[in-house]
Amino acid sequence: MNRRGSGDWAALMKSDVQKWEAKYLHAELAPTLRVDPLLARYIDTRVDGSRALDVAAGTCHASVYLVQQGFQVTALDCSAAGLALGQRLAKREGVAIEICELDLDKAVLPKGLWAVICCFRYLNRSLFVQMAKVLAPGGILIFKTFNVHHLVKAPSFSPEYVLQPGELASAFLMLDTIELADGDDPQENTSWIVARRPR
Repeated sequence: MNRRGSGDWAALMKSDVQKWEAKYLHAELAPTLRVDPLLARYIDTRVDGSRALDVAAGTCHASVYLVQQGFQVTALDCSAAGLALGQRLAKREGVAIEICELDLDKAVLPKGLWAVICCFRYLNRSLFVQMAKVLAPGGILIFKTFNVHHLVKAPSFSPEYVLQPGELASAFLMLDTIELADGDDPQENTSWIVARRPR
């Protein structure tokens, strides 16, 4: 069996951080705020409480939207350049967000308790249990990323970073599912779950 040594994994994680940093260094500020429909659809499901955590926030569009809905938001990402764009976006939209540069491949999520945790287009299975644990009782998780069907459209995409059919349902058994699309439809290249932590 071909195994990666610890040095290989460290190099891979470093290269991922460098890849995103390079991408955002050359990116322009988006002309409009982009909000995933899943987030917009379910944010009124929130519990009483004002704290939200945006995991792998990128340029912080979800973070800015959550602030506009009345939350105090912490945006986590490995890219300082991406978070800087997020700060510019927040300033343009007239809101303030807290940013935290963090390598999520080896991070411990900040302890909450968080009324909302969202994560879009990022997969790190080691964070699944952490996300569930730092949710406040009654808090909601909104998680969406690519699944295995994405490889048909993008064959160069790494298979390590796609979900398998049924994976989300088994990963978040400790939460009460509100909506689930778990890779059963081969025409849908993303999987998502909206789930609530029991009170």
